Amino acid sequence: MRSNRNSMVTALVIAISSFTAAGSAFANGYVHSENTEKGYKVVPEHFKSDKTRAEVQAETSVFVREAGFDSFNGNNYPPMDTSERSTKTREQVISEYANEKPEARKARLDLYLGR
Repeated sequence: MRSNRNSMVTALVIAISSFTAAGSAFANGYVHSENTEKGYKVVPEHFKSDKTRAEVQAETSVFVREAGFDSFNGNNYPPMDTSERSTKTREQVISEYANEKPEARKARLDLYLGR
């Protein structure tokens, strides 16, 4: 009976100390617990970063320059496909369309229009 009580007390002490440690770790960040439906509150002023603003901007520009996805400027388009570039000039393409045979033109338009 005595060992049963000691083990219960030990388990209770461990549980209380773990809750205390978890709560204090939670309070050290920029997310704080709150008694609301959401359960937490974000306080951006408490965020501590080990990088400066200039370092983050430099990393972002390198990422975007190396064909990364540029969603930082509001351009939510997929990155350009740079695997296959055209070697023709604009004038060459225009002359190809101007000299296109009627059958080829019909086939191309059917393809684009889904006929």
